[in-house]
Amino acid sequence: MDIGIHVSLWTPEWDSPFIKYIEKAAELGFTMVEIPIMSPQTFPLSEVKHILKETGMKVSCGTGLSPDKDISSTDSIIFSAGRDHLFHCIDIASELGSQSLQGVIHSSWGLRRHVDKDNRRASVKGLKEAARKAAGLDMKISLECINRYESSFLNTAKQGMHLLERIGENNAGLHLDTYHMNIEENSFREAFYTAGSKLFHLHLSENQRGFPGSGLLDWQEIIQAAKDAGYTGPWIIESYIHPEFPAGSDVCIWRPIQENPENDIKLSLSMLREAI
Repeated sequence: MDIGIHVSLWTPEWDSPFIKYIEKAAELGFTMVEIPIMSPQTFPLSEVKHILKETGMKVSCGTGLSPDKDISSTDSIIFSAGRDHLFHCIDIASELGSQSLQGVIHSSWGLRRHVDKDNRRASVKGLKEAARKAAGLDMKISLECINRYESSFLNTAKQGMHLLERIGENNAGLHLDTYHMNIEENSFREAFYTAGSKLFHLHLSENQRGFPGSGLLDWQEIIQAAKDAGYTGPWIIESYIHPEFPAGSDVCIWRPIQENPENDIKLSLSMLREAI
């Protein structure tokens, strides 16, 4: 099982240059990096392919939808823009060798309003099309369940499973994140078992969004529960710790989360490697 890290740990903006951080992740001992594809039109595909080959790192790709690119919208122009964005991201992820495209791909990130039946119907339609596009490239899509402060559309594994039933595609699954789960779920174990074989992707982050092992969460329990539920995918650290980064502000990081980031990330990786 690969242990990876999301490059957004180090990038000030969501679409900041990140290639040097692939090398950094490899030097730290990770075997996988997760890369966000936020601006597919300007994504440095050839450069990323080259550095992945040079470092021998595996890759996983994610993205998110914005208000003007939202497949849950009933506006046909916004819906089409969201679908086209997902299609473009799937193509790039496939070129890089990612087995899935995950993230907030069901609706726009930051949605904080009532979601009606028409919005959910539109999202199902877009996700069904995205799943079929991915299947043609032997890929999966994974829908991220995120906390109530970042989305009103999809918060829990149970909600996610209901959405997957409506999508009805075998290669569509869930993306869970321990930071969000700690807010929304009643039990890590219960949520993992609810997702079962549909848990395709997992982010690891502390209760304060720092590195695993630096906060309140019981990582032996979490990892064992995921494994008991049948999870065999990669284990990806996704932490945000820098209050001075615009991306950090977007996820409400207002104070330094880790006192010694360089040392703390090594300790976290060592802890996870032993636990897994």
